[in-house]
Amino acid sequence: MKATYFVNAMVMLESRHSRVLCDPWITFDETSDSGFFNFPATKLTRAEVAALKPDYLYITHTHPDHFDPTTLRLFDPATPVLIARYDLDFTRRSLAAVGFDDIRPAPRGEWLPLNGQDACWIEPSAANPEVDSVALFRLDGKVSVNANDNVFNRAQCERLRAAAGDVEVGFLPSGLHGPWPMFYDNLSPREKAQAAAEREARLKETFANYVEAFRPRFVVPYGGGLMCGGRKALNYRYSGIPARGDAVRHAQARCAFEPILLSCGNSFDFDSGQRRGSYVEHSLDSEAAYVARLAAKPSKFDPGGAFHVAAGERIDLSRLLGLARANMRKWQQRYGGAAAAATSCFFLDVGEARLYRLSLAEDGVARVAEGDIADPRYEIFRMPYELLLGLLTRHYVWSNVKTQQVDYYRKGEFDPSLLLLMNYLQI
Repeated sequence: MKATYFVNAMVMLESRHSRVLCDPWITFDETSDSGFFNFPATKLTRAEVAALKPDYLYITHTHPDHFDPTTLRLFDPATPVLIARYDLDFTRRSLAAVGFDDIRPAPRGEWLPLNGQDACWIEPSAANPEVDSVALFRLDGKVSVNANDNVFNRAQCERLRAAAGDVEVGFLPSGLHGPWPMFYDNLSPREKAQAAAEREARLKETFANYVEAFRPRFVVPYGGGLMCGGRKALNYRYSGIPARGDAVRHAQARCAFEPILLSCGNSFDFDSGQRRGSYVEHSLDSEAAYVARLAAKPSKFDPGGAFHVAAGERIDLSRLLGLARANMRKWQQRYGGAAAAATSCFFLDVGEARLYRLSLAEDGVARVAEGDIADPRYEIFRMPYELLLGLLTRHYVWSNVKTQQVDYYRKGEFDPSLLLLMNYLQI
């Protein structure tokens, strides 16, 4: 079996009979529809990516750094696409909308045949079973695991290892991308630096946990290979994403394995041990010119952008928010547990004098000046007016825009139910 790595979680797995391309996503010519960009910069062309011609595509989930219509449309729409069998049909419908007509949800608890004697085992993530997945691939008789950027769940990892037997190769997340702490306005630079150091330590520990649970012979660290465009690109010194070499050294203090560090275009043959290409540890300093170019990128919501609404054309969104809150409450009750019992208050700031106030304990919508907020615990989500309008009308999905398009202010403790339920603030 051979693996060729590209960027983020994009990797090609090859056996004698099957070529499986996972999560293809390239921001060609430093352009992006989602607001996310490859990090480090990639020089791949559309022709080079189209020439990969995989036998199968595997889409782990629909976050824009894993599911990119621009890149996906480079492949033959008849290419079989492997996905988990979710209770919600969102992933299959999203792939069908791109144009694919052979979408194969894997049967739960079974191996799905590929070419020859190859097979895959794909199941929903234990942490995010609605949209995320984890996969085993049995290629040339060797089993590899693709954990993409799943939230770690030891029980699921150990159960998958039992189903696989020995795991030869682990494609495991050494860095996860997210808005905390770099996009939280309530933190001072010193507080952001401290929180980023704590996050880095947690991510290195998570990587070690993955290695410990799967116990692969070889480990390919990956993930975290993206960056927001616009002014947010300048905040990445607070991202908390560790260097892959640092994550490997942390895990090696606990587990014995052979690390395989790959840069874009590098490949490694796990049968012969032959490597093509040399690994380069990229950093904000080594990519400073690229970061500066990304920081200068305009947003589609800026004047002249594809989705800009002039101030004189805006309306009060309270009525739409009331309808969207009713939909959110339905999902609150459907999830039950902590979500149904949640009482978090949140405010939506679209740059106007008054914010929209909503609460998971109520159905109403109020307008409040930020200086008049009396709630002891709350979150403020700051976003362009156009983005809120797009979220309410289902042009955007919260989990796909919350990092690159939203700024945060938090008072009090974090409520994970709130961020989950924001995906259902829609009419």
